[in-house]
Amino acid sequence: MNQPKAKEKAQDKMKNVWLLGASTGGLQAIRQFLSQISPRDDLAFVYAQHIGVQQVGVLLKMIETHAGWPARVPSTGEFIKPGTVTVISPEFETRVSRQGWILRFASSWQGHYAPSIDQLANRLALLYRRDCGAIIFTGMGDDGARGCQSIKQYGGQVWVQEPASCTVAAMPQAVMERCNPDFIGTVKELAQRLNTDVVHMEACSQ
Repeated sequence: MNQPKAKEKAQDKMKNVWLLGASTGGLQAIRQFLSQISPRDDLAFVYAQHIGVQQVGVLLKMIETHAGWPARVPSTGEFIKPGTVTVISPEFETRVSRQGWILRFASSWQGHYAPSIDQLANRLALLYRRDCGAIIFTGMGDDGARGCQSIKQYGGQVWVQEPASCTVAAMPQAVMERCNPDFIGTVKELAQRLNTDVVHMEACSQ
C-alpha cells in the first residue's frame, strides 16, 4: 500500500466536504442536484450510491456529462479532491484514513450495504468535523442514519430529501427518526440551499 505524497497532505484540511448518500432513485436525484451546482475549488463531494458494480461507469459518465462535475473512483493514497465528486466503489471496501487519504481494500464491504454510507459518514465526521456535511437522498433501508448522528455530534450539517419527493422515502425517514436534520427539501431546494450557504461562507472568509 503506497503512502500519499507529502505535498498532498494539505488537502486533508479542506473545507466543505459533503457526503451524498442514495439508493433507489438516487441516480436521477443526484444528477439533478449536481447539475444545479457549479464545480468550485472550495467544495468537494463524496458520493455513496447503492448500485451494481457494472453501473459505476455509467454513473461516472452521468456526473461528468450531465452534471458537469469531474468524477472519479479513488485509489489508495489519493485524497478527497476539491472541485470533484469522489465516487465510492460498491465492489471494494473503502475507508478514509486519519490523515484524510483513501484506503481501498481488495475485500468486499461488510454488512447489508455496499458502499456503507454509515461507515463513510463516521470517518468523515471524525476527520472534518464541522467542515463536513451529509445529504441523504431517496432510497431503501436505513443506511446513513447512524452516520448522520456522528456528523451532527461533531458539529456538521445533515440534510435530507423531502420524503414526499423521493422514489423511496425510507432512507431520509430513517435519518429523520434518528436525528434532527438541519434542512429538509426537494432536490432543487437542497441545491439552492447549498449554493446559498457556500456563497455565504465564502463571503465570511474574506
